[in-house]
Parts: sequence; structure tokens; C-alpha cells
Amino acid sequence: MKKALLLLTGLLAVAFVSTPAAHADPGVHVGPGTAYTTNPDVDGFCTIAAVGNDDAGRLVALTIGHCHQQAGTPIYKIGEADRGPIGWETDIWSTNPAGTFHAVDYAVLELNPAVVAPSRYGEGSDVVVNSVGDAEPWNIACKYGPTTGKTCGALAAFAGIHLQNWALMGPGDSGGPLVVGDKLVGISAGLDAAPEAPFIYGKIGPILADIDAQQSFGAGFSPVR
Repeated sequence: MKKALLLLTGLLAVAFVSTPAAHADPGVHVGPGTAYTTNPDVDGFCTIAAVGNDDAGRLVALTIGHCHQQAGTPIYKIGEADRGPIGWETDIWSTNPAGTFHAVDYAVLELNPAVVAPSRYGEGSDVVVNSVGDAEPWNIACKYGPTTGKTCGALAAFAGIHLQNWALMGPGDSGGPLVVGDKLVGISAGLDAAPEAPFIYGKIGPILADIDAQQSFGAGFSPVR
């Protein structure tokens, strides 16, 4: 009996060693240009501008305010909704009255670090966000969005809280990144009929200042490295 028990133990040990190691789930890639929705069963989506950490160490993302539903609403990545929510909407957001561009337009999303693989790199694009800051007049800036891809143009109007550009955007691109090199300078906001440049982007400086003033989600935002 003792001999049989030793033999069985040895066989189990061999079987254990021979079993291939399970690969850890790499997580859901989320970065500049990631499309997300609050309702996977309905057509339509918005876009993330950048992923980073705030002063409290929380993993957060910046997007557009006119896509915001309600604090605590789960968000899902387009194409990977079956993997569950990647995070939630927060109560840190601002948007424009319908048909206007009078206010800063942004929202802060809280991401779930147990699910998300945060990235500074866009998906299907060479857009990278390594820093945030102001642009200069006539900089060539590029936006990225899931609908129209990467488009670039010279920055025209600089007055107030917005930038204007000829970088084409379409439905669903709202919230996406506008970069000069690898610096995030704005968030895709919408279309205006202004002759100098029809596409409107929220300046990142006023957006971050508004977020910082609330001392909550997103305050002290720094892009992931």
C-alpha cells in the first residue's frame, strides 16, 4: 500500500509539471482613440482622448462632455463589450448648451485597472500621447477618431477655449485626441460653419484647469507612460 501511494504521488507530480502554464489576460487595450459606449445594444459611440492617472492615483480617461449620461454609468469598449465594463462615468464633466460652443466640453471617466490595459498609443494609428499642453498658432495638428481615422490640418482660430482646424472629424469621433507631435492639445468637439476652419476642438489647457479646480476625478491628470 505504501509503495502504491508513493507511485500515485509521483504520477501526480509529473502531471502537474507537464501542464502548460495559463497565460494571464492582457486586459482590454484602452488608449487615445478608443471607442466606447454606455449601451452596447445601441448603435453609436464616443471616443477617448487620453488615458492617465490623477493626483489620487486613479486610472482615468478624458473624453467629451456631450456624450456623458450619468455618474456611475458603466462604459464598454466598442467591439469588446462581451468582456464587461472598462470603467464608469464620473460626476466631473461639462458640456455646451445645444448648438453652442460657449463652455468647456469634457468628461472624466474612471477606468477599472483590473480590466484595462492602459496605453499612450492609439489603436490602428500612430497617434501617441506622451504629454499635455498648449499648441501654437498654425501648428499642424492631427486628430484621431474611429470614424474618420487620422486627419491633420493647420490650427487657425485660437480665441477663447477652443481651437479650430481643418482636420476632418465625423460622428463618433467626439472626444478623440488632437495632438501636435505626441502632445495632446485638444479634444474633438464638433463642427461649426466658421469660414476659417470648420472643425472645433476643446483646448486642453482650459479643460484641465476646470478639472483641477474641482479637486476630484482627473485632477492633476498625467498621461500613462
